[in-house]
Amino acid sequence: MTMINIKEKLKTLPKDPGVYVMKDISGTIIYIGKAKNLKNRVSSYFMGAHDAKVTAMVAHIADLEWFVVNTENDALFLEANLIHKHQPKYNILLKDDKKFPYIQITTNGKIQVVRTNQGEGQIYGPYFNGIYVKYLMDIIRSIYHDDPKLAAEFLSGKRYDEVVEVMTNRMQQASSMQQFELAIAYRNVLQMVNRLRTRARVQTTAEDANAFTLGACRELGEVLQLKKTPRRIECYDISHTAGEYVVSSMVVFVDGVADKTQYRRFRIKHGLGNNDFLSMHETLTRRLRHREWTYPDVIVIDGGKGQLGAVPKVDGITYISLAKRFELVFTTTQDEPIVLSHHSYALRLLQRIRDEAHRFAITYHKLLRDQIRF
Repeated sequence: MTMINIKEKLKTLPKDPGVYVMKDISGTIIYIGKAKNLKNRVSSYFMGAHDAKVTAMVAHIADLEWFVVNTENDALFLEANLIHKHQPKYNILLKDDKKFPYIQITTNGKIQVVRTNQGEGQIYGPYFNGIYVKYLMDIIRSIYHDDPKLAAEFLSGKRYDEVVEVMTNRMQQASSMQQFELAIAYRNVLQMVNRLRTRARVQTTAEDANAFTLGACRELGEVLQLKKTPRRIECYDISHTAGEYVVSSMVVFVDGVADKTQYRRFRIKHGLGNNDFLSMHETLTRRLRHREWTYPDVIVIDGGKGQLGAVPKVDGITYISLAKRFELVFTTTQDEPIVLSHHSYALRLLQRIRDEAHRFAITYHKLLRDQIRF
């Protein structure tokens, strides 16, 4: 992947908080970071001078992706979770396990604080940014009396409500007895437990998102009776105003995730106004001439079975159309439409891709119309 691709990708970065993942040419993750503003933070790596470590890292960046989250704390916890999982080469600070404490429950039931994520038994952590192992150990000792099973359930996020109830009662009791410093201490523990809730929620969200994309692609391959799970899916949509300013869009999803660097848009040239069939045929014909663009496993177009008659046939590509009214899936390989459950991962993926193609087409249509008018 060239730097031109990276520069194009930088333009699509949102200004939201999130986590960014940098990869080398082999696809290996080499750095994971968090940001209050993804666009500003990631772009900064490619501007100005940096120290030797950052300069060396940037020289090896061939691709990047990102995850948008709600808050900076969400980004912090997701970053720590991903670093702990992937151990990227350039994450020196978070990769050094001595920097952050963990809690270990050994195979013989001993509960202790350690400074490494290696060892026997179960290890939880690392803990930082307002999550203190001293508080956690106090909870384990005072509420669960060093019971390893209960401690493991708490550290896994299964007993937060119970801890909140106990600590709230203790805080209120201390306050009523005018033991205000003790009440503040319990309040601090409650705040920490809320941070732990956020951490668990962000990890679950990331896992759910991954399960959705993989499950959706796998299910789609099964319902279409494909020999393998489709990896690259393209979707096309036509937009115009009463047959004027006719444009079409091409969006690309790889492994269930949008890759905006590969989006394309077309200005229709046939000059015959409102003819969606002809416009779609022109779009796909022009797209398929670009053999340097990786061919898709599946092409999705908006509409019913009639729209499939406009597609140019290519071996190895499965065409499907998605009818909006009843969300029926038509294919060029089956006579009858496929009816998917509204809870189907595959249907949700197709709807998301279809909606994204529509959004991208509308955006280009409005841009072209305004440019010509003014």
